[in-house]
Amino acid sequence: MFGPLTLGLLFLIFAAIGLYEIYELLQHKKSNAPRWFVGMLIGVLTYLLMFLSATDSIDKKWLWVLSLLVPMFFCLELIQLDKSALSNVAVTIFGWVYVIIPFGLINYLPVVNGQFEFEIVLGFFLILWANDTGAYFVGKFLGKRKLYGSVSPNKTWEGLYGGIALAFVISYILSNYFVMLSLNDWLIMTLIVAIFGNLGDLFESHLKRIFGVKDSGNLIPGHGGVLDRFDGLFLTLPVLIFYFKIIYTL
Repeated sequence: MFGPLTLGLLFLIFAAIGLYEIYELLQHKKSNAPRWFVGMLIGVLTYLLMFLSATDSIDKKWLWVLSLLVPMFFCLELIQLDKSALSNVAVTIFGWVYVIIPFGLINYLPVVNGQFEFEIVLGFFLILWANDTGAYFVGKFLGKRKLYGSVSPNKTWEGLYGGIALAFVISYILSNYFVMLSLNDWLIMTLIVAIFGNLGDLFESHLKRIFGVKDSGNLIPGHGGVLDRFDGLFLTLPVLIFYFKIIYTL
């Protein structure tokens, strides 16, 4: 609501914490602290470049700097002559792709119409939260059939349907108040959240299960970390921005 700078700085904090959490989860810092630092530094720089580009603070040609960061990192890895070079590179880049880029894309969401409109971001999160909330309550009281028991034992098919239904109800209500997007756009946004938000939730549950942890962090006591709170965002936003770029640029 306070503009692109506030939005960008807020999610810069989330992005940095989220990248820290994924590196901790993948035991990147424990295995190699200097490379962990480089990964964090380049990750934050990547987010800042995306933020500055989204707000037209710099020419979008500067985004090509991102294409130089990966080869630079590979050169740094080559100098080390370490047998674990491949895993170090893979884990570092995974953090950028999985956490930094989706968080960076949040800065493009409110300007899909060419001007800053916070309602689009607010609406996106309301739909995302409705999907999670509906799934939780319907699954808790009516859930019987496991959705993917080996990854997330508490998720059920009934919860999935309940979450999707509530998300569509919220999107219809939003379309009556936030008219900068059409009803079709809100419904398609909800469909993307329903598919990729739930996949993102399952993927993050799978990661935590691999490493035997309950939460990705302890930022919010009793609720986990940034990855736990935004797991539905990481796969959803790239698809959503791709959709809006096609609709509003062709």
